[in-house]
Amino acid sequence: MGENIPASVLAHAADRPAERATFQGVHDRKITSNNQVSIPDLIKSVLDDALESKLVLMRWLREPFLRLYTKSQFDVVIDSVKQNPEFSIEERALVSGAISKAAVPIHPDSQGRFVLPAKWIDTLNFKDKVVFCGLPTFIEVWPAEAYKEDQEAVQQKLEQLGPKLTNLLNM
Repeated sequence: MGENIPASVLAHAADRPAERATFQGVHDRKITSNNQVSIPDLIKSVLDDALESKLVLMRWLREPFLRLYTKSQFDVVIDSVKQNPEFSIEERALVSGAISKAAVPIHPDSQGRFVLPAKWIDTLNFKDKVVFCGLPTFIEVWPAEAYKEDQEAVQQKLEQLGPKLTNLLNM
C-alpha cells in the first residue's frame, strides 16, 4: 500500500485510519492518441485520502462501460462472491474466476494517467473522450457518446419518478 502515495499523506496516515474511497460526480476526460486518459483530480484526491494507489479496471459481461475499482474494494467484491451462500461452491468458483479474468491492474503515473487496454477500445467504441462517473464503491468509465445516450434514457426514467424523488431530496 504505500507506493505512489505522497509523503505528506503517509506522514498523517498513522494519525487516522484510512477511509474507504467513495466516489461522486461526473468528469469528462480526453483520450490521447496513445489511448491514455487521466483520472480526474477530484477522484485522484479521494484515492490519495483513502491511501489507495492500486486500481483494477474491468468489463463485466456486456456492460457498455468499464468499472474502475480500488484494489481493496475489488477484493471485497471477490470475497463477497466467495462467501455468498446463494451460490454453490462451483458457482462461487465460476463467478469469482470470471470476475478476476475480466479485470486488469491499472498503474496510474504520478499525475493519474493510465492507458486504456486495447482490448476494450474497439469493443466499447472509445474515441476521443471518456466520462468518469463516481459511484459509492467504484467508478464507471464510459465512452462519451454511449454515456450521453444512456443518460437520456436515465433522465426519462427519473422524470417518471419525479415527485417521489423530490420528496426524498427535500428531507
